[in-house]
Amino acid sequence: MRKINHLFLSAMLFGGLMLGSCSKETTPATEVKKEDPTGGGGEFLAPTTKMKRVAVLEDFTGVRCGFCPDGHVRAKAVADANPGKFVIMAVHGGSYATPQTGWADFTTKYGSSLISLAKVSGYPAGTISRTLCSELGVTPQIAGGYAMSRGSWGLAASKIFDMDAPVNIGAKATFDEATRKLTIKVDMYYTAEETGENRINVALLQDGITSRQSGAPDPNNYVQDHVLRDLVTGLWGEVITEEKKEGAKISKTFVYDVPADYNGATIPPGGGAVVIDDLKVVVFVARGQANILNALEIDVK
Repeated sequence: MRKINHLFLSAMLFGGLMLGSCSKETTPATEVKKEDPTGGGGEFLAPTTKMKRVAVLEDFTGVRCGFCPDGHVRAKAVADANPGKFVIMAVHGGSYATPQTGWADFTTKYGSSLISLAKVSGYPAGTISRTLCSELGVTPQIAGGYAMSRGSWGLAASKIFDMDAPVNIGAKATFDEATRKLTIKVDMYYTAEETGENRINVALLQDGITSRQSGAPDPNNYVQDHVLRDLVTGLWGEVITEEKKEGAKISKTFVYDVPADYNGATIPPGGGAVVIDDLKVVVFVARGQANILNALEIDVK
């Protein structure tokens, strides 16, 4: 298992959480447990000092998109240059990802809605923290949209890096092999008051899936990383109902049933069985459906 890449480890997991089983094609059931962040006896995972934002790239991609591997290279370069500050989520959707015989199906039920929000006109495309291109000083693919071409991702991300984060995030994800339940503990600390609606989002990604890919140096043996597998909290996340004043501490625990595979166990349909060691969890807080305020990516323990 790879080293866990998160800011703060060590937290108590709260047992006794049970939920109904979920299928690969439906939003998984989750149970959220509100905790006492100061009296529960466990370490609070989120930092309590003011921090800058972590940028989130939603990379809209597809296995039959010839220019998408170049997008993957560009995204990795930004991530490598800004360790811990840039999260990549590869959203396979649109015509180049639509299931077709002989090609892997990495699509989810969320792709079309995310593409619609972003206003994508060509692939690869990307949103940076679901922030309007006009606010990041880059050209949108469609006027008034969030989606931009791959050449703008680095510049747009640099603008996010300079923004103060009104909320800090800490998290820990633990998998139980016997039950196949993934328990995700999330702590949030508000460094500034948020008066509007905030939503917490938990995404599940998978690395290291070999598939056929147009435009790749070896098109029959391409390694897909950061593949969005599911959104544990649903398409637009869950509303944070607690008071979000400066200094507020909010803790939540989510439990998710990890399926044996997504979109079929055989290769190429869904990329084969889920490899737990290759899973990552991304937690982010947004204002409503857009404007991601901060994010954190962790490995599964």
